[in-house]
Amino acid sequence: MSDKRPTGSSGRSTNPGQKGLSIEEAVRERARRSRQRAIIIGGALLVVVVVVVAVALILSRPSPTPPGPTGAATGSTGATTGSTGATGKATEGGAESVQPPGAQGTGGILVGQDLVPGGPAPAADEAVTVEIISDFVCPWCGLLEQAHGQALAAKAQAGEIRLVIHPVNNSLLTDLNDNYSWRSMLAVDTVAALEPDKFWAFHEVLWENQPEESQDGDELTDQQIADLAKEVGVSQATIDQLSDSPAAEWARWSSDQGLAGAGGTPTVLMYFAGSEPEVWNAWLLQGTNEAGEQAYVPGDLDAAIANVRAGNKPDAAE
Repeated sequence: MSDKRPTGSSGRSTNPGQKGLSIEEAVRERARRSRQRAIIIGGALLVVVVVVVAVALILSRPSPTPPGPTGAATGSTGATTGSTGATGKATEGGAESVQPPGAQGTGGILVGQDLVPGGPAPAADEAVTVEIISDFVCPWCGLLEQAHGQALAAKAQAGEIRLVIHPVNNSLLTDLNDNYSWRSMLAVDTVAALEPDKFWAFHEVLWENQPEESQDGDELTDQQIADLAKEVGVSQATIDQLSDSPAAEWARWSSDQGLAGAGGTPTVLMYFAGSEPEVWNAWLLQGTNEAGEQAYVPGDLDAAIANVRAGNKPDAAE
């Protein structure tokens, strides 16, 4: 009896793994199965990749932001366009509103070393940020401007501080002077947004012409505000928009943000290198004299700035 493995005329093998197939057919079958496994594995991997990419896209989608620019009280800014033209849009209640260059997440306006909103300024970890929250009717705000306005401007120009101007519409003063708090703030915000290179001069001339805090009709009319704007070189095209302003929604949001963080006017907030804003009014404003009467004595601005830079809080400052 022969011990040879029986084969048919076609040379088929009786190998249990490929029963009934020739060697060539077995090789082709093995290749076919390998291709099927590769297709299955590849498809599964493709599904995994698609899921991972979809999750990554969802997680990377920016969170909704409130009206106004991004950034927090650490001094980060919204987009800026330099010294001319409005930048960005804020959305509130479905209405679009332009915002000034240098607009901050706090609602204030960062002025550069050229005193222009959005102009070149030191980084938040290079200089102390000084944010002045004030109302153009508030008499104490006017006193603060008289005492420290020029010094703050000089320090900003020298790059010693980051100066943030934050006009607000103080609800306690709204009924005084024919709503001058709102009208003056809106005019300043509008010039900051549309002609930022005229902002500082307009801001200063409004302080120089501050009305009395009363109901005696001493307020500036819209025409007088327009005349002051024209006096410092604001264009007629911008003046025509001071009352019906494209920055109105941003101005309302900015005022709300400022009053929420201040509690009153004026408020001087200072912070450095990401520290929490602290109120330094007590260092710059003296509330009473020796007789207990309301008075004002300018404080030491340089000492306050040095303490902020050193990380000291107002109640522990030296």
